[in-house]
Amino acid sequence: MNQNNPNNPGGEFNQGNPSPMNPYGGYPQVPNQNFPQQPGFPPGQPQGFPPMGQSPAGKNQAKGQKNTAPKKMKPRKPSNAGWVWLGILIMLVMIVGGAILGYNTAIRERKSAFNKMSVQAASEQYQFALTDIINGKLENAKTRLEYVLSVDPNYPGATEKYTELVIQLYPKETPTPFYTATPAPSATPDTRGEEEMYNTITANMAASEWETAIRNMDALRDKNLEYRSMEIDGLYYIALRNWGINLINQGYLESGIYKITLAEAFGPIDSVANNQRIAARSYLAGAGFWEINWAKALEYYSNAYLNAPNMYDQSSGYTAQQRYAEASFEYANQLVASSDFCGSITYYDQGYSIGANDAIAPTATAAYLACYPPAATSAPDVPSDIAPTMPLELSTETPFVEPTPLGK
Repeated sequence: MNQNNPNNPGGEFNQGNPSPMNPYGGYPQVPNQNFPQQPGFPPGQPQGFPPMGQSPAGKNQAKGQKNTAPKKMKPRKPSNAGWVWLGILIMLVMIVGGAILGYNTAIRERKSAFNKMSVQAASEQYQFALTDIINGKLENAKTRLEYVLSVDPNYPGATEKYTELVIQLYPKETPTPFYTATPAPSATPDTRGEEEMYNTITANMAASEWETAIRNMDALRDKNLEYRSMEIDGLYYIALRNWGINLINQGYLESGIYKITLAEAFGPIDSVANNQRIAARSYLAGAGFWEINWAKALEYYSNAYLNAPNMYDQSSGYTAQQRYAEASFEYANQLVASSDFCGSITYYDQGYSIGANDAIAPTATAAYLACYPPAATSAPDVPSDIAPTMPLELSTETPFVEPTPLGK
């Protein structure tokens, strides 16, 4: 029957279906290839299609029944709170580190600019001092040379000029020998040996061989106490002063203090040498209070740092600047331990003005936050004389627009 149907040539449609078109969209039915009968499908129903009258979503369920299968639970996403807090912490560390680095860089640049200006000013003052010496203004020249030596103690020619000025301004009427020697009686003193020794001494002085010059002067005084006594006194003053400063600069603080004190017997000590001596005494006094009384140690090392920041002692090798910075940090930690957070910030800043200290940074940051806690965000204050704006009352009715006739 179906074989003679023009819409079903060859009888390729299901023999049990009187219609050649599939009721689900008009496509031809799949011929039965003797697949096993699946449950839920009536006999003769094409395999792979849901039963007639049943939706594809419920092909294994009877009509009207509810799906009682348990729903699958979606897995919970892991929380990102830990990463958020880690990011905030990293940003805070970067902000604090950047602030410290920027502060130290600014301090170094400012010091470098100040040093350049000071060197230029020292050069000008030295030339002015030479002019004052030529014009006989010795006191004015002395003040200018003191400034030059305070900027650069090794400025070429400044020390020698200053020493000559001091000898001219404060001459000694009688020599002050180190030794009381009784010269051998001689009718006609032979000064050839003394002259040769004196020339050797001046050569030593020109070569800055202070220790050798002093030994030769002692030998000359032993041979002839009266030979060029005033000039030898001046040379003693120059050699002892400069030797004492050199010893202090080499870390032999006690010996340097002693030599400068000996030079004071031949004339008043200039401000440069005296400042070196005071700084050396302060350094040694601060070392006596180290790790015992940080407040006292900081007091003495601040004086040494201001006068000679690069001064050091041979026993430890630490400079006055390093001692000053470390004493500032330690005293600040002591104030933090006594809950004086705001007082400690000044001394932390002192230490950080010289150099960074990673070990101190967490404590310094905590002290700063304890002294200056972050302010809570609050609503802005509204002036009382400003009246609040009343809300506008808008009509909810739709306005009627008269239609315009076509053709006009």
